[in-house]
Amino acid sequence: MPANFGSDNGAGAHPKILEALTEASMGAAPAYGSDELTLRVENRLTELFERDLTVLLMATGTAANCVGLATLCSPFGGIYAHSEAHIVNDESTAPEFFTNGARQFTVGGGFAKPDLDELLTAIEISGARGVHSVQPSVIALSNLTELGARFSAGEITAYGDLAKSKNMKLFMDGARFANALVSGNESPADLTWRAGVDVLSFGATKNGAIAAEALIFFNPEDAELAPYHRKRAGHLWSKHRFLAAQFDAYLNDDLWLDLAAHANQTMSHLVSELQAVSSVNVVSGGDGNELFVSMDDSIAEALHAKGHVFYPWPSLPNAYRLVTSFITDRKELDEFISDIREISPL
Repeated sequence: MPANFGSDNGAGAHPKILEALTEASMGAAPAYGSDELTLRVENRLTELFERDLTVLLMATGTAANCVGLATLCSPFGGIYAHSEAHIVNDESTAPEFFTNGARQFTVGGGFAKPDLDELLTAIEISGARGVHSVQPSVIALSNLTELGARFSAGEITAYGDLAKSKNMKLFMDGARFANALVSGNESPADLTWRAGVDVLSFGATKNGAIAAEALIFFNPEDAELAPYHRKRAGHLWSKHRFLAAQFDAYLNDDLWLDLAAHANQTMSHLVSELQAVSSVNVVSGGDGNELFVSMDDSIAEALHAKGHVFYPWPSLPNAYRLVTSFITDRKELDEFISDIREISPL
């Protein structure tokens, strides 16, 4: 069976989440988030993150990210992120659209982690001319990063401290937050508000849901306008219970952690096997369920011809991204490794 390493959002939905949707469809329930399922999910997330919080459920990561950014950043504000960030490269101009014109600034840094010195310089230079300048407002991180690396709580704290020192907010894109969490020994609270994160976009779509993202505000004062931004953007579902049903099943019995652990474990096996193949070099990732490798185009083309699915990563030379998911099968990995050894012997 050829391997599909295209993306984790190519996987289907977990059966328990589908069952929850069917169950939620029975009978009637209040609309727009006034249902019991939504309240239950809010309570579960409060317990999970060990803090009172405000939760807004949405169907897409772009919506969750951009509603969060719009709530934190005015039209004359600045958002600072790594040049590889999803909000910079993969959300079109949605951040600018949702914020009514806020500007994004990018910096470099290894493994798609913003370099703190570059970040400080960008913030100070861009905001140096008072009313004539962009007003630095938000530092944005992704965990996992877009190059598959995990932020530890200690690393995040450094960004949180910088944000606080500049009277800015710290936003986290957590599309693969589950994968980041299970690859370490820190709690959800440790990786977010305890380290200075103000707002988290907590993803489920790439880890077993159909379409479910939770925008989480850890400070009530930051969340005051968020419901209005969501409504204005067209992302307040009337049949809101179908978003909540996905999260209810996702969080129940730690399903979300089990699914992420499977994806991470299959990635660990893949990394171990590829390290023994001299024609393939690991460039980045492997902390969670993403890996970036360099190989000759001829090898990639031969693997594609055998039916294996993976894509090039333009910002890295001769690099390709491999992503595992909760449905990745060991047989897929074994066939991929067997084929790559056949194409390019050790």
